[in-house]
Amino acid sequence: LNDAGSHYILNGQKMWITNAGFADIFIVFAKINGTDFTGFIVEKDFEGLSLGPEEHKMGIKGSSTRQVFFNDCKVPVENVLGAIGQGHKIAFNILNVGRIKLGAAALGAGKNASTQSIQYALERKQFGKTLSEFGAIKHKLAEQAIQMFALESALYRCSKDVEDLKTELIAEGQDENSALLGAAEAYAVEAAIIKVFGSEATDFVVDEAVQVFGGYGFSEEYPVARGYRDSRINRIFEGTNEINRLLSIDMLVKKAMKGQLDLLGPAMAVRDELMSIPNFDEPEMPFGPYKSLISNLKKACLMVAGATVQKLGPSLEEEQEIVMHMADMLIQCYVGESVLLRVEKLVNQKGMEACQIPMDIMRTYLHQAAHATANAGREAVSGWAESDELRMMLMGIKRFTKAPAFNAKNARRRIAQHLCQQGKYHIM
Repeated sequence: LNDAGSHYILNGQKMWITNAGFADIFIVFAKINGTDFTGFIVEKDFEGLSLGPEEHKMGIKGSSTRQVFFNDCKVPVENVLGAIGQGHKIAFNILNVGRIKLGAAALGAGKNASTQSIQYALERKQFGKTLSEFGAIKHKLAEQAIQMFALESALYRCSKDVEDLKTELIAEGQDENSALLGAAEAYAVEAAIIKVFGSEATDFVVDEAVQVFGGYGFSEEYPVARGYRDSRINRIFEGTNEINRLLSIDMLVKKAMKGQLDLLGPAMAVRDELMSIPNFDEPEMPFGPYKSLISNLKKACLMVAGATVQKLGPSLEEEQEIVMHMADMLIQCYVGESVLLRVEKLVNQKGMEACQIPMDIMRTYLHQAAHATANAGREAVSGWAESDELRMMLMGIKRFTKAPAFNAKNARRRIAQHLCQQGKYHIM
């Protein structure tokens, strides 16, 4: 703060500022007196603000990215954003909102790449057939759609939960901005999941689009090259995927430590269940087996998380490889359940006959989710358990990740055929 008490004086620099070249207003976070993390509203024509040259980026070339320099930049005291020393609350929760929005942006890009793949596969002929008639290409087109359907399911579920909680908080007397930040904070784990899964699912889809296009996919004259380049940044900004994986588990553990979430109790109950005789009652069709699968995948997560936290305690934060595998289990559970809930809702609304493709997508995705959860679980427990304890944990993971037998090849062929009939990404 200057001697007159009228302005804060900012000194320093910020890198990788998105839209810096054409922004009129900058939201800047800085420490007052080296301690109080605070937000400021800074206008581009304030004295002392200057910009570095444009960064030459791999992708998102339509976005301006420049460094911003503050050299005795004078900011009026009334331009403090929120309260002094409370900037972290704004920054962290806007990150949560941003992670959900990134999932939406990734979804749009992925659907576009899926449509480009479908249309090219219908046009391009090899050996007297269109690419869409080959089994290997059908597999790719179907997997692209499965990943986008799964992302969309999780994204809309999370967004609706945030919106509903925001509405509740407003009804309790909070202003809209505070309610949004509070709702985003409550769903911070889900936001991190959306960011990680969305960016990686879209990366997969655009990569497969390049493969479907073959040599043309590697040419800048065709559209998928841009999608490939643009997609890569999604795994880096809004917090890298590594940070978001670590955060998702860290937030859950901290909630458990504060008594806001019972993690160890259910985890111990799951371990006790391993010693009991399994229940082989036939679940109600058609969703019963998959509801049981989701329930069991959650049990696998609880078992691994509870035992790992109990075994490693505070040293868990130093075992990032283990935490990353635990996060992957969590992601598969949340996204898999989101797909199941969406398809069940669709069937209730439109009937089973109209929902054969969503059913194929659900079965195929959950089949894959079970295998992915099992692999991540095995990697996690193998990082700390030994001998009898390791054998018991592996036995539990195997038991809780069994998926119903299912012909995924034929399901993917039906999905691909449907997409080709539509001529674009369109499920229903």
